[in-house]
Amino acid sequence: MREYSSTYRRPKTIIEWKRTPGQYVAILEQLQQFETTSIRELKKQGPETILVGRRRDDNEEDWYALAYSRYDLEFDEAREMAKAALERWRAGETG
Repeated sequence: MREYSSTYRRPKTIIEWKRTPGQYVAILEQLQQFETTSIRELKKQGPETILVGRRRDDNEEDWYALAYSRYDLEFDEAREMAKAALERWRAGETG
């Protein structure tokens, strides 16, 4: 995976929350912006999983969503962890 440009990083915010039987999922980008089969797990640490995909417009990998275990966390805890993950992203973390 290539490093992100230090001169420009696409802004990130949670655009939607989804719930699956096992996870709370914070969607950061529209799925249509990514190559269909490119979404994959980048990093899993504790109850948090970072999902990335390859963007259609520039063929770069970017964060697509953050997923949190419903078995380990309540929704409010997942929401706080997602906010912290976005702060890490803004500070330069790529995965």
